[in-house]
Amino acid sequence: MIDSRPTAIAADQPRSISNQLFDILMEWRIVAFTIIGVLAMTAVPYVYAYATAPQGVYYTGLMLGVPDHLQYFSWMRDLAHQSLASNRLTAEPNEPAFFNFLWWAVGRIGLATRIELGGLYALLRVCAVALCLSVGYAFFSQIIADLRQRRVAFLIFALGGGLGIVWVIAKYALRLADVPFPDDVYTSEANTFFNALAFPHFTLATALLTATFAGVLQAMRTRKLRWAVVGGLAAVLLGVQHTYDLLTIYLVVGMFGGLLWYRDRRFPLFLFWCGLIVVGMSAPPALYMFLLVKLNPIWGAVLAQFDNAGVFTPSLPHLLLLLGIPFWLALAAFRPKMLQSKSDAELFVATWFVAHFALAYMPTDFQIHMLLGWQVPMAILASATLVKIIEPWAVAKVRMPANLILVVVLGAALVTNLYVIGWRVLDLGRHENPYFLTTSQTSALDWLEAHTTQADVVLADLSMGQFVPMWTDARSFVAHWANTLDFFAKKEQAEQMMAGTMPVSTREKLIDQYAVTYLVYQGSGAAPWAGESRYREAFRQGDVVVYQVIR
Repeated sequence: MIDSRPTAIAADQPRSISNQLFDILMEWRIVAFTIIGVLAMTAVPYVYAYATAPQGVYYTGLMLGVPDHLQYFSWMRDLAHQSLASNRLTAEPNEPAFFNFLWWAVGRIGLATRIELGGLYALLRVCAVALCLSVGYAFFSQIIADLRQRRVAFLIFALGGGLGIVWVIAKYALRLADVPFPDDVYTSEANTFFNALAFPHFTLATALLTATFAGVLQAMRTRKLRWAVVGGLAAVLLGVQHTYDLLTIYLVVGMFGGLLWYRDRRFPLFLFWCGLIVVGMSAPPALYMFLLVKLNPIWGAVLAQFDNAGVFTPSLPHLLLLLGIPFWLALAAFRPKMLQSKSDAELFVATWFVAHFALAYMPTDFQIHMLLGWQVPMAILASATLVKIIEPWAVAKVRMPANLILVVVLGAALVTNLYVIGWRVLDLGRHENPYFLTTSQTSALDWLEAHTTQADVVLADLSMGQFVPMWTDARSFVAHWANTLDFFAKKEQAEQMMAGTMPVSTREKLIDQYAVTYLVYQGSGAAPWAGESRYREAFRQGDVVVYQVIR
């Protein structure tokens, strides 16, 4: 089922180097075509949003997770010009820090190329998808000797999704107001296709996670530690971008070493050195991030608010729907004896698959993110069930062509992903905030960009406030569910202030407490503070007014 060696060419069928290269190029055609196909399918909502945006309406270029991506855009803006940046998604002054290499690198590329933030995001998405799928196929080539199974595993990895569509059907069948159990539908971490659509940093993290393991396995196979260094470099890049995914690396390699020791009845010294290289190279960024949140009160408070998202790993029954057919097929292939396999590759895949059960339910606020990467061992095991069991049975018993079986299974695994694309097209077709901004809103943000510095604090409701840090140099009173300290309190305070339901004395005390310098009011009527001497109208366009606080 899984082999630790690549497919060999029979000795009695010598092949020239040119023919071997041709075979390699032909094999990688499927990778190129899949990359193009995934990018084309996931580009549909973006193209639609740009093409249908009405005159005077600005499309942000985002697909999902707008608050998080606006956070990344603010980091890109700041880190393009400086290596240290403060948290401008909260009103409290705070010291600059270095906290994410990915957005630093993308910001620097933007500075050099003059590409705007939306364009940089699109470029990152394309590069991340190409890298992730290429690394994925290379890893499958390491593990799976059979060419057909390898290709099937790759297609499951690239296209497979869950069966959350059943809750969408239930919504319409039962005439419900919303989808029941939305996390079974819209959780993306273990879904390569979904990540390719909306979360390029998850896509890149999956590539780096897989590359780390590929380096370790190649070192084990060749007995050359330089491959462990390659894996360590991938782990370093992962650590400075998506630090908590290092937990997956450390747990899987540690479990793998323990199982090797038990299987062989001797200490796996070479793997120990490989692990020491990977951990030694990647531990510094992990230690830095640990110290940052422990010693910096602002970043410590940000991490403490991670549960504000209210999203955790679904229970095991719901996990069956979230991960869907690839997970079911993987469960069918898994046998406990794999954890004692004589094949290092099979033992590693089984270890990686099992480790995620512990990772997915670890007692942390970010546990759901630990699903990321599970699709790799899942695809390998699922392909074994499909190619070695289901296809032979169907071909022999019901005379069903193997390729048709593959199409049916992939189609069933892809259906929820296709729904997500349709859902995004429908939702973006409304041309509403937060995916779109009116001319009045963008003009107000442009004015603030020209007139504010990092010493300024802008108070607006969340619909406008979340755009302030990525558009201007100012800090925002309320912008993000985790990065804004006391988020729920500030969100409510901003809403009360804009609605005029907050007592004047409380309002004035709040503005002084956080040294607010500008207020942004959106609405057809007058702002609750309009006409007061302390507030000077500085900008007006349409239904958006910017007031300067006079001190």
